[in-house]
Amino acid sequence: MSLPIWLQTNAWREIFTRTFEQWQTQTNVYPEWLVNPDTNRRLKLDFLCLTIGMAVRFEGVQRKGQKVARLSLEEEDLKRDRDQARIDQCQKQGFDLLLVDVSTDEIKPVFRQLDMMLSLLGQRLTGPNIKAEIKQARATSAGMGRRVKINSDLKMYADLWQDRQYQIPTAEVKPEQTTTFTAGMDVEHTVFGLGTVVSAEESGGDIVLAIDFLDVGRKTLAASFVVDKLKPL
Repeated sequence: MSLPIWLQTNAWREIFTRTFEQWQTQTNVYPEWLVNPDTNRRLKLDFLCLTIGMAVRFEGVQRKGQKVARLSLEEEDLKRDRDQARIDQCQKQGFDLLLVDVSTDEIKPVFRQLDMMLSLLGQRLTGPNIKAEIKQARATSAGMGRRVKINSDLKMYADLWQDRQYQIPTAEVKPEQTTTFTAGMDVEHTVFGLGTVVSAEESGGDIVLAIDFLDVGRKTLAASFVVDKLKPL
């Protein structure tokens, strides 16, 4: 069963955040140089990775509760014009643009295209540690790609994105994770209450926990995000 488009979008936000996490990246930006020459209006990028010169734009984004509306022929033409304008302007500024249709069930092509773009950037870029960093990014993306085989598999990363939104920025040093969570362990979360760990698996340098909570059902959480919120019983 396919996830709602807004949930798929959140999953892809988490996936690209994890892929680009070691680099300087801007999100939800309207760069001054990214302008549709036909309308003179600025265009949006969902991710702009300044360190390696790569950008990502989500297509088919839908708000929660919004109905899917089929585009007219005129709207499709305008969309193609906007897409081409983004690609052309990004190339002029030295950014490779990846367009991701979050409304499609085709998952693997996105991971393949992402890996190909990172590989080409790794061949092209020089500088201290950049090749090793790109290798790590490719490994992180590939690890997530192995987990996401069909549309419904994206839910895990949609849950992780939701959990990321609970994080409150702070100048204090975040406590290190010292507890090892294992399947079958009873735990208590400061927000979700009592639950039992169903699985604990490594993913992208983190431990992904699936927990059945008594009050809110199953949640997927990143151990690094819940270090100060989750405790064993």
